[in-house]
Amino acid sequence: MKEELHLQNTSKSYEPKMIANLMNPQICQELIQFHKSHRHLTGVGDGSDYTGIRFMHIHTPHIREWIAEVIVNLIGEIRKTSDQIVYPEMIAINEWPIGGIQHPHLDTYSNQEINHGTSPDKPSREWTCILYLNSNYHGGRTYIPDGEVFEPMTGHGLLFQGIYIPHGVQKVRRHPRHTISFWFSTDIDRCMPINPVEDLSLDEDSWRLQSQ
Repeated sequence: MKEELHLQNTSKSYEPKMIANLMNPQICQELIQFHKSHRHLTGVGDGSDYTGIRFMHIHTPHIREWIAEVIVNLIGEIRKTSDQIVYPEMIAINEWPIGGIQHPHLDTYSNQEINHGTSPDKPSREWTCILYLNSNYHGGRTYIPDGEVFEPMTGHGLLFQGIYIPHGVQKVRRHPRHTISFWFSTDIDRCMPINPVEDLSLDEDSWRLQSQ
């Protein structure tokens, strides 16, 4: 029911836009290698579509600094676009294997909130950004049903209001797809932990519950 409401409520949404040069291509390559060498940290996705490492579980200082710089730039871009003040809710470095696919959906609540039964009455996961770490794969395009298909460019980021705009990922072919996904909330109480968290069993939502 909530997703149907937001599918109809597109009058509040802004057009998706590709932000150029959010990250240096060399840094993108290093983040791909970080994911490959730190698979023990993966806790997002089920492996059939993608696997992701949460930012909250990354302790390597320079990796955190690179991503933090993008967070600041995206917050500024969102403020400039919409005049909204937002907070990072969840961030993950992802690998999409060959065959990985994601059907159209809305970014309303995190899977953790749904599983824990802690979803707020009003979803606040307002903004989504997909930062492309590589572009040498076939398929794997982010798309809007009956709308635009976005071509990936290494280091560029697709920014849009995932709470209003249905979107999916075409089946990945030829080479794996590597991205960083950013979700931003307008609710400060949904902000992810600022410092790294040792316990890999904790996600952003269970960390919030534990911190109350």
